[in-house]
Amino acid sequence: MKDTGEYNATFSDLFEKIEKSRKEQPSAGTKFRLMGLAADIMEMVDTMQHEVLDVVSREAVLEADADIDYTELSERLLMLELPESGSEDAIVCEQTQLVNEALGMLSSVLLQIADQLERRHKDEEYARLYEAEKRRYMNSGTARRSRQTFEQWKEFENSGNPALESVEDYRMEKLLKMFEKGVLASRVEHIQRAKRYPGEVDFDQLDDDHKMKHTAHRYYAALRKLVDFKDGCLVVDPVRVGRHFYTSRHEENAKANRTSFLKYMHKVELAQEEYRRLLSTPNEAEEVCPLPDVLATEEAMEIREKLREAGLVNEDWQPADLSGSERGLVARAVCERLEINEVWQVFGQLWGEKSETLRGYFNKALGQRKTLLFQDNLKKILG
Repeated sequence: MKDTGEYNATFSDLFEKIEKSRKEQPSAGTKFRLMGLAADIMEMVDTMQHEVLDVVSREAVLEADADIDYTELSERLLMLELPESGSEDAIVCEQTQLVNEALGMLSSVLLQIADQLERRHKDEEYARLYEAEKRRYMNSGTARRSRQTFEQWKEFENSGNPALESVEDYRMEKLLKMFEKGVLASRVEHIQRAKRYPGEVDFDQLDDDHKMKHTAHRYYAALRKLVDFKDGCLVVDPVRVGRHFYTSRHEENAKANRTSFLKYMHKVELAQEEYRRLLSTPNEAEEVCPLPDVLATEEAMEIREKLREAGLVNEDWQPADLSGSERGLVARAVCERLEINEVWQVFGQLWGEKSETLRGYFNKALGQRKTLLFQDNLKKILG
C-alpha cells in the first residue's frame, strides 16, 4: 500500500485534470480528453478499492490516515461533476456522462473508506475501555478471592493436581453461572436456534433435561460471538466484547453485566491456565506407580489384553484417551470380574488419581445418557 502522501499527490493531479475539463471549451479533441479522464478516474477507483478499502476492511487502520480526509474528498468529488455538454456530438455527451458516473463511483469508495476508518477508531476505543476495566478488576479484592478459591479447589482435587476433565468441568460450571446471571441475555434474545460447537464445551453431559441443555447451548452461541476458541481455550476478543458492552442503551445494566462478565471469564481463564499447565506437564504415573499384584494375575492379564485390543488401555494398564467417566466405568468393570473390593484405591494409585476423584467420575457416569453406549461396548469387550 502506498504512503498517504502519494495518494494526496495523485488526487491533486486528478482534481487539476477535472478542473481543466470543466473550463475547457468544446473542440475536436474534447471527446478524447474525456475518455482519458474517465479512464484515470476508474483507475483511481480500482486503486482505492484494492489498495486501501480492502486493506482497511480486514486489517488495522492506515498509518497517518488523518493525513487524508476521505469524507471531505468524497464530497468534493461530487461537487466537481462536469456540466452537461452543449455539444451536438453524441460521443462527447456520452463521455461526459461516463466521467460523472466514474466520479460518483470514486466518491462512493472514498466514503466507504471513511466509514471503515471511523469504525476502526471506535473499535480501538472499545478495546481500550475493556482492557482498562479488566486491569482494574484484576487488581480488585474480588479477583484475588477468585484466585484463592481456585487454589483451594485445586488442593482439594487430587492434592493440587486435578484431572483434565475436572478442570474442564470447573470451566463449564463457571460458564453456566455466567449464563444464569443473564450477562448475555440481550444477545440470546436474537438467537432462535442454538449453534453447536463440537469439541469445545460438552454441555450434553449435564443431565437429561433437554430444555436446560438447549438453553446452555444458546447462551454459549451468544458468548462465541464475543470470544474465539483456540487450542482448547476460550479467548476474549477485546473489540467485540467492548463493542457489545459499551454501546448498550441501558448503561446501568451494561455496567453490571460487564462486571459479571469480567468476574466469570476470570474464573474461566484460571481453569484454562491450569488446563494448559496440565497439558504441558508429562504424566509420570507409569514410572512411579508399580502394577498392583491383583492386576498381575493370569486372569487379569487376559482382561487387560481384551481392553488393549479394543484400544482402551495400553500394555501397562494406562488408559488410552478415556474421559474420567469412562475410566471410572473401566475400573469398576475390571474389579467386578476380578472380585477386587478396593476398586478406587487400586486404580487410583495405578493411574495417579485420588480414589475419591475416580469414584466421583464413576458416579457421574451413571447419570449420563451418553455413557450407556460405552457401558454396552465394555460388556461386549470383556465378554
